[in-house]
Amino acid sequence: MYLWIILPPLIGATIGWLTNYVAIKMLFRPHRPMNILGYHFQGLIPKRRKDISKSIARAIEKQLLSSKDLAEALDGIDLKAEIEQSVEEVVQHRLKSHKIKNIPVIGLVSENLMNNIRYLITRELFTHLDKKKGAIVNRFKENIDVHKLLSSRIDDLDIETFEGLLTDFIGRELRHIEWIGGVMGFLIGVAQVVLFYLIR
Repeated sequence: MYLWIILPPLIGATIGWLTNYVAIKMLFRPHRPMNILGYHFQGLIPKRRKDISKSIARAIEKQLLSSKDLAEALDGIDLKAEIEQSVEEVVQHRLKSHKIKNIPVIGLVSENLMNNIRYLITRELFTHLDKKKGAIVNRFKENIDVHKLLSSRIDDLDIETFEGLLTDFIGRELRHIEWIGGVMGFLIGVAQVVLFYLIR
């Protein structure tokens, strides 16, 4: 009896949701070109994945991480503590060996000798590092192309992984679009019922 009231909103909601669901799936599928009645058909994202890879890489480089940012991060790394520790370990290992301690006189002054050697080596390494660090940073900035690196890495992903990567980012939004289609279809169905009631 009340089917004319119930069915239009339900059918509208189903059609609205299903239409958006299929449209979203067709963004990714089919992964590879298909020939349907002479018409070549492929999902929009697989078809334009190279352009999308470049756009993602460009956006990351421009907004998040550029070669300059990486070079500045490299320049800001303080290696002095690591150098001091490495020198100390090497000097301790070499000069505290039994052979050194058994040498007359040197065995007696080995502690003072170790401190002096450690100081000299560390100072020379720090001086050398300060001179070369700027050149290393500049070479890094010139030779590392973040855009090209990211673009090639993204483009090398197989299409299933690429799809998963995108849906991880926008999966919730895509589901919202599906449900919005259902809600819009339901409202259109309600409007049809109201219109039919007024006309009748």
